[in-house]
Amino acid sequence: MKINIFGRKKYLLGTAKRQLLKALNCRDIAGIRSLIVEWQSILGAEKLTNLIVNEVMVECDSHSHSWFCQIFLGQAQYEQMEEKAQSNIFQILLGEGLEPGKDFSSGLDGMIIVGDRAQQILLSQVPQEHRASFEAQLESLLVLDPVTTIEQQLGCAFFTNLTEIAIQQMQVLSNSQAAAYLGVLLAGLVSRHPQLKDADFPTRFIFNTLQELSPERAILILNDPETNPQFDEIMIFQHLLAAMGDKEYHRIAEEEDGISLDQLKKLDLVWCGERRLSEIVAMMEKWHFRNR
Repeated sequence: MKINIFGRKKYLLGTAKRQLLKALNCRDIAGIRSLIVEWQSILGAEKLTNLIVNEVMVECDSHSHSWFCQIFLGQAQYEQMEEKAQSNIFQILLGEGLEPGKDFSSGLDGMIIVGDRAQQILLSQVPQEHRASFEAQLESLLVLDPVTTIEQQLGCAFFTNLTEIAIQQMQVLSNSQAAAYLGVLLAGLVSRHPQLKDADFPTRFIFNTLQELSPERAILILNDPETNPQFDEIMIFQHLLAAMGDKEYHRIAEEEDGISLDQLKKLDLVWCGERRLSEIVAMMEKWHFRNR
């Protein structure tokens, strides 16, 4: 008899979970509300709540998780929950000695931009049995820093190197040249990797590049009136290649057609002007094939 009762409870819980997950994945508000009323009368409020929190919400995707909380908690409570979660995350990371603006930062729309180290620290704070639930709840708040992702793909500290080069350029360029340099450089980087803009990378890059200048000069550069900045792309190409560790970066300006196909392919990984550099590469390869 006990086995039958246990089996019936397990069957009921499993059925409730499947129905709720299906309605949640379909974003069926009326269906979810109807199921909650129905299963609360069968399982009781406490068991149903435990089922939703510990099983249903764990197995749904992050967008469905956010949607459910926003719909059934209300916008105001949902925003309070997000703010509290973000505050808790910041406190954990600060307590572990991580630096805001370097290891983690606030992005757009309440997102938290984290690097690999910050992500691992957050997961290490959660018991193994609750880790899946924690990841599901935070996935809508966290985004891996695109700087980290791109540098992993390139296999070098590209943005760190590029920042150091840009800092040096600020010492030798005039204010208007410095503004144009940053404008053209960042426009190409963001055009090639739009996720950099979502992570507020341009602001961070400019701040890091100008921080060694006097406040007066930094303001003059930031307030440059030119709305359509122009700068020598060859020099920018040199700096991009140097930041990627290319040993022949200086040669592209030493002679006509000095840039190689290999260097163009490297540049296409990080930068885009009016046309993708890969299009130029394809045209050059086609020309070389025809003239062999």
